[in-house]
Amino acid sequence: MFVVRLKTLVFFSVIFIISVVVGIVGFSSLRNNDSQFGFAESFSEDDRTSVELPIIMYHGLTKNPSKVNAYVIPISSFEEDLKYLKENGYTTVLMEDVINYVDGNEALPEKPIVLTFDDGFENNLEYGLPLLEKYDMKAVVSIVGQYAEKFSSIDDSNPEYAYLTWDNIKELVDNDRLEIGNHSYNMHMLPGDKNNKDNRKGVGQKNGESDETYREKFIADTEKNQQLLKDNCDITPVTYAYPYGEMCKNSEAILKELGYRATLSCLQKDNYITQGNPDSLYCLSRYLRSNTKSVAQLLQK
Repeated sequence: MFVVRLKTLVFFSVIFIISVVVGIVGFSSLRNNDSQFGFAESFSEDDRTSVELPIIMYHGLTKNPSKVNAYVIPISSFEEDLKYLKENGYTTVLMEDVINYVDGNEALPEKPIVLTFDDGFENNLEYGLPLLEKYDMKAVVSIVGQYAEKFSSIDDSNPEYAYLTWDNIKELVDNDRLEIGNHSYNMHMLPGDKNNKDNRKGVGQKNGESDETYREKFIADTEKNQQLLKDNCDITPVTYAYPYGEMCKNSEAILKELGYRATLSCLQKDNYITQGNPDSLYCLSRYLRSNTKSVAQLLQK
């Protein structure tokens, strides 16, 4: 009986030792492979913290009630949004602030939020900037290069419909409450548009299109806009906003390769940004601020 008990004890002791060794090796392997998942080696698991980050997507602002639609809201509505954020303890931050937080170089406020404007309408400057200054807020404006190029070549300034010129964009850049993003050069189009020779939706990859062909076209368009912004405004955006939210696995990989630190989608949900995890900056979701739902309603939901 004693011999049997002794053998049993030895057996379970060996099993226990093997389990401990396997656990240690497995944990060590996981820690060594953190970089595969975008975790910075300088952060231990205890150091990594996440913050909830809602992002709001605006387009145009107007003084003309007849211009109001799903993507253009009255300036009075925009001001109401800013009042709500101020009164409820939100602090607007730029994407560069969020990137610095992930890199461990900067803290974020208690209730951070990012305001974004897509397409680059002149009213973002004429109507939006004075209100941002009034309420001490910040915003990211993503530029479609072809629009800026066109309106820089003609004398047609009107905040109700015109787009920002290169000089307008430089004016925004000189104000530290604005950040500029890339929104494609000439891929802000829908199938059926007479100018859309590719019949492509945004920057999405078409059915049957080879990865090589897609890569060539997407890179050419993205880098053209980037170069125009560099040449005309002396800026190099690190955030890319997908036109119509169209994206694919290849688009994300290409933008990372080109050095973009963050991408903005049109998915509507909150984001959780994690220190030491650069991958948490990609495919960020944004709530569309249409004329039917205020920021208060979006955030309360």
